[in-house]
Amino acid sequence: MRKFVSMLKRILTFTLFVLFFCKAHAQEYLFPLNRDVNTRIGHALTGDTLGFHTSLQPYAYTDLQGVVSADSLRMNSLGTEKFYSTWVGRKLFSEHLLLVDTDDIILSLDPVFNLQAGSDLLNQRNVFVNTRGLLVQGNVKNKFFFYSSFHENQARYVNYIDSLIRQQQVVPGQGKVKFLDKEEFDFSMASGGMAYRINKHFEFLLAQDRLFIGDGYRSMLLSDNAYPFPFLRTNMTFWKFRYSVIYAVMQDLQTPPDQNVGYPKKYGTFHYLDLNIGRKNKLTVGIFESVIWKPAASRGYELHYLNPFLFLRPVENSIGSPDNALLGLNVRWKMSHSSVMYGQLMLDEFLLDEVRSGEGWWGNKQAGQLGFKSYDVAGIRFLNVQTEFNVARPFMYQHRSSSQNYAHYNQSLAHTLGADFYESISFINYRWRNFFAELKFQYAKAGKDTAGINLGNDIFQSYDTRPGDYGYYLVTGLKSTLTNLGLRVNYLVNPKTNFVVEAGIECRNYSNEVDQQQSQFVYFGLRTSLENYYFDF
Repeated sequence: MRKFVSMLKRILTFTLFVLFFCKAHAQEYLFPLNRDVNTRIGHALTGDTLGFHTSLQPYAYTDLQGVVSADSLRMNSLGTEKFYSTWVGRKLFSEHLLLVDTDDIILSLDPVFNLQAGSDLLNQRNVFVNTRGLLVQGNVKNKFFFYSSFHENQARYVNYIDSLIRQQQVVPGQGKVKFLDKEEFDFSMASGGMAYRINKHFEFLLAQDRLFIGDGYRSMLLSDNAYPFPFLRTNMTFWKFRYSVIYAVMQDLQTPPDQNVGYPKKYGTFHYLDLNIGRKNKLTVGIFESVIWKPAASRGYELHYLNPFLFLRPVENSIGSPDNALLGLNVRWKMSHSSVMYGQLMLDEFLLDEVRSGEGWWGNKQAGQLGFKSYDVAGIRFLNVQTEFNVARPFMYQHRSSSQNYAHYNQSLAHTLGADFYESISFINYRWRNFFAELKFQYAKAGKDTAGINLGNDIFQSYDTRPGDYGYYLVTGLKSTLTNLGLRVNYLVNPKTNFVVEAGIECRNYSNEVDQQQSQFVYFGLRTSLENYYFDF
């Protein structure tokens, strides 16, 4: 610990020295995968007619700059006082903490933090989050990019989050926990990557991070819900097409670790083809396929899945494998320059005869999404609305074992509620200068597994443990209702790291025949918000 503190002091000393003598404009590679930040560019992307591919996130700055001036949209609304032009004022409100630009290399360093305090008024429980970390980003000649970030955290959560953490042994999206006194947790998270952009047609990203496919708040195909995982992503862009190939390595925390190699690994390959249709690219259709498999001593890495141009499902069938292959569809339709409809369909199994029979065959495993969002509603600038409906049938995302299900690090790669549910979630938000306010309402029905019986809700169960083959309809299990109403307000201090001062209230109610949970959580905090964390489950 002393060595770390000493090293940190040296870094800060060097930082202060450089800050006095260096001034430049950094060019990062990835635009933050954060909903608030993306809201600021949402109207520009909706009105785009050049064919920007919105469904594969995080975006690259080099792609965004052809559509919208990302730097100008992230600029702070500063006053005219002299303080804002001073060194302290610039670093606090508009610049990176450390910025070096020399010999075709741009390097930036920023603190990362989340200092939050709050209270569950109904349960009289005080909670907090204490996150500290660093973010380093680099750019070499606008061709090679790299970034690295780590967070160290201590926290105490409201009851329903605390229960999930103790069950799954991980904080949602943020890492495996150590249990401390006073019902507190200690955990850490690291992400980073390096990218190489050959030209406007080809780029590569090797990273440990999150990905998101879709245009909504949720994704039923691939979301940023889980902990960062290592992957190699290749983007190929031609004419109206963008084709992405992702090779990933994930971890199965359900299986006890080997003392020599740690937790078992599982592999994933994802293909996504995005096509703009029409003269003004009003319709976009994306075709998604994935396969998750477990390596075995007699099998090794499945080389068939390395071919970026093979259809995965036929290959998976042809080799007689037990792997988990899924197919998906993403659709986006621009209704006007400020409104868009979007939707998704995910298929694990599909037999038309069984669907028509209406007998609730367990293998009818499908998930879907339908949503709408509009910007500058009623002509009021920066007033935005979004509403979305999500659904997943029983046993969706399950497989024979947790080593092949659609999950990583004890969390779903898709929706937080797992399977056997439907959900409506809506937002209305407004931004005025540096102030941002958002009202959120969520309503969901889920069929929870009960009495140790697998009815299709828990995606970590084996579908071989189901009690029968028929009679599985939407919300088959213990019928549970979730409502969540939230209001939050924040003030943007520095757009370079999305540093905000935030306050809010969340009112949650969860009930079924055997359990009822209520919370009324109020909080205040200072944070650099560069990712999404999902606590609405």
